[in-house]
Amino acid sequence: MKLRAALALPGLLIATLVACGPPPAANTARKVGKEAKVDGNAPTTLANTKFEESPSGDPKVIGCADGQREGFASLEKFPEVAGCLGSWEGAMTLRRGPTRKACGDDSEVCNSPADVCAEGWHICARNGDYKELSERISDVECSDGAGPGKFVAAISHVKKKGECSPPPGPTTRYACIREGWGAEPVCCGKGCRSGQCQDAVWAGKTRISVGTAQGCGAVTSNRNGGIMCCKDDEPTVPRTLPGEVRREGSTAEAEAATDDAKAEDDKKAGDDEKAGDDEKAEDDKKAGDDKKAGDDKKAGDDKKAG
Repeated sequence: MKLRAALALPGLLIATLVACGPPPAANTARKVGKEAKVDGNAPTTLANTKFEESPSGDPKVIGCADGQREGFASLEKFPEVAGCLGSWEGAMTLRRGPTRKACGDDSEVCNSPADVCAEGWHICARNGDYKELSERISDVECSDGAGPGKFVAAISHVKKKGECSPPPGPTTRYACIREGWGAEPVCCGKGCRSGQCQDAVWAGKTRISVGTAQGCGAVTSNRNGGIMCCKDDEPTVPRTLPGEVRREGSTAEAEAATDDAKAEDDKKAGDDEKAGDDEKAEDDKKAGDDKKAGDDKKAGDDKKAG
């Protein structure tokens, strides 16, 4: 693939420089054809990663703008989430909007990371909602189903830099922090690792692209060029694997709670209606008894008078 060849280029250049002159500085790396200074805490590179690719097809079905997935290769298992590989110049935020110029490792260089996602798809969690991930895949599918490499979503794994956040609720939103402790984006794939804060999406099992130099708000494609794309349609009912603990507040649980509450309200309304009918029947019976007693008394008085 074009991109993997480009990603492998830095290694070839370094080998050439070692053979022909002094070695390069330890803090240099190549990204999309330019030398760039890289912090010692930079994420691992995607160069030489052997991705598991899907068959090529209609981008609107595949989810990747170039018509082929590099992560979540099984469309049958993962119809609503895709791992797409792309390249772009410099560091960009994962919240940058799409320009609608199709790109990918089998296509052009991207104007925005979002452009690797096909029409009808978007970078997962672009609005900060972790449920875009938790309602489409489980933690096991995130770590194993995505395959080799790393595929990032548009959320940092903490709400505030330097602090582990408590487990999120139904309305929790995460920021897209540029750099620093906790800024790293949530990540799926066998190249992702656990940080100190692990509750952002799947309780105790959320993984990230480790490297504080590249938070969600400033990623380079040679280290974080794998993007998680989510289908624009609403996700289907979430799947729960054996032994998996689902996050409270998910859509499925919220709907179940709503149904239970409605059933309880309906039952209460039925009980109240029945109680009202019983009370009315008792009142009618009492009124009838009073009327009969009055008629009997009147008849007795008339007889006595006669």
